[in-house]
Amino acid sequence: MAINSRTKGANFEREIGNLLQESLSLNNPVRRILEQTRTKELPDLKLGRWCLECKRYGTGSEPLDGWWDQVTSATGQGEFPALIYKFNRRPIKVRILAETLNPELSSNIKIDLLWEDFIELIKQRFQEDILAHENTVTH
Repeated sequence: MAINSRTKGANFEREIGNLLQESLSLNNPVRRILEQTRTKELPDLKLGRWCLECKRYGTGSEPLDGWWDQVTSATGQGEFPALIYKFNRRPIKVRILAETLNPELSSNIKIDLLWEDFIELIKQRFQEDILAHENTVTH
């Protein structure tokens, strides 16, 4: 039986939420933003200032431009966009803006990281986002 794309997307969002919780040793779970199915300008997940858009796709190796556009339109002032994507038989990757790491770099430069490198980056440079997430009240 084939899985429809909405179910596949929701499963990948839950998988990423669980991976974030496990990889960053979070006590507070990273939950899907359910309103994002009704409102375009919301990310799939949030971690502090990070707006996370998750895309799981069968074939390919490069994310679609529309995916990046989607996460940047869901990212507010002072927040950071991150596109988390995975193709079949390929590792999970994360696309971020270079200026997130160095504000002197152009806002047009994007960097693709392996999942493990993104996690290390969050641990080393974005502890305040981990703390902000842990201090968020969830229902």
